[in-house]
Amino acid sequence: MPGRGLLAVACLVFIALCCISVVRKLERERRLLRKLRSKVACDLGSSLQLRDLDEDERDCAQSLAAAGVLTIRQNRCYLQPGELPVFRRKRLRLALSGGFAALILALVVAVLILHR
Repeated sequence: MPGRGLLAVACLVFIALCCISVVRKLERERRLLRKLRSKVACDLGSSLQLRDLDEDERDCAQSLAAAGVLTIRQNRCYLQPGELPVFRRKRLRLALSGGFAALILALVVAVLILHR
């Protein structure tokens, strides 16, 4: 079956692209959180203006606000320090379980390729 090799390559490329996408998202979140922590943005008085963030950072801030890690009020954003430890544990669990799942899928595809 000539299309099987192409399908296997497509599956491996898909797995790699998914991993890159997740790692990129986690890195954007990490950079924004570091930026906010360096500015000590923990309340409305010390918050960062949204216009000072680039488009990627604003998108990431919206995502983190939906997760409850930061608050956006009056076009300013600041951290919720009490939520950070819980968020970090969830993010670490997601990264580890996603990496493990990608490894298992890659091994299954490799076994299927080598089986024939």
